[in-house]
Amino acid sequence: TLESQNAEYSVKVTFLELYNEEITDLLAPEELSKVSLEEKQKKQLPLMEDGKGGVLVRGLEEEIVTCASEIYTLLERGSSKRRTAETLLNKQS
Repeated sequence: TLESQNAEYSVKVTFLELYNEEITDLLAPEELSKVSLEEKQKKQLPLMEDGKGGVLVRGLEEEIVTCASEIYTLLERGSSKRRTAETLLNKQS
């Protein structure tokens, strides 16, 4: 186990929404989510390849968590900021 190996570790959570080709950081502080469109365009979150075949998003708010309940709290907070729209394929978005 990690404890017997005397290992140190941390878990960080990010939460984003990709909607209409726009990335939104769902864990960003409230004051950042209410900025003008012009300011949002200046602070676009860039997509980058990670060199291992994956993609990462630079500039996302990261929250360090220590237990599952903290993760659930962050998911609830971020989910409340999601934008939803009904589509023909997804009537309960």
